[in-house]
Amino acid sequence: MEALSSVLKPEILSLLIPIVVIIAVFANKALKSHHQHTERMEKIRNGIDPDANK
Repeated sequence: MEALSSVLKPEILSLLIPIVVIIAVFANKALKSHHQHTERMEKIRNGIDPDANK
């Protein structure tokens, strides 16, 4: 409990929150990119031109 109470101090949270947000944004971007790549590969495997709608 001592470690948790030391992390929940405003001084520490003011540093942790922006770091967590930055990591979350990059993780979201990476997952979105991976999803788009997987979708593109499936279209190619099924014989569909992935660039036809662009």
